Amino acid sequence: MKEKVVNLSSKLKDVHKRFLEKERLQAEDHFQRKIAPFEFLLMLTQDKNFAWMQPFSAMIAEIDAFVSEAKEISQNDLICIRDQIDFIFKDTQSTLGARYQHHLNNDADFIMLHSSLKKVLNEYIGKV
Repeated sequence: MKEKVVNLSSKLKDVHKRFLEKERLQAEDHFQRKIAPFEFLLMLTQDKNFAWMQPFSAMIAEIDAFVSEAKEISQNDLICIRDQIDFIFKDTQSTLGARYQHHLNNDADFIMLHSSLKKVLNEYIGKV
């Protein structure tokens, strides 16, 4: 089961990376200047205007910490992980959920990464 969660985490990190790329590009448009990677990292971690993105990064860190500490991982654990992912991405009332849906509706690469993540989730856990 650990291999499944590690693979799931990898797919989630791919989506996260593309999400951050898209958000950095939008921030560059907003500020009308190039933003260096380290500067963007500081914005993500220290600027309250970017705090809405932190649950995505925190979820990945929590999943990875769980995998490294867990002696066994059950099917129920996978279901809880899936539910957490769904909660964050489907809550269109939150800025994070709304931005996620925006990228899902407007970026082909993002759609492909999201589809890959959903395929793994459905394969490991099944549809609800």
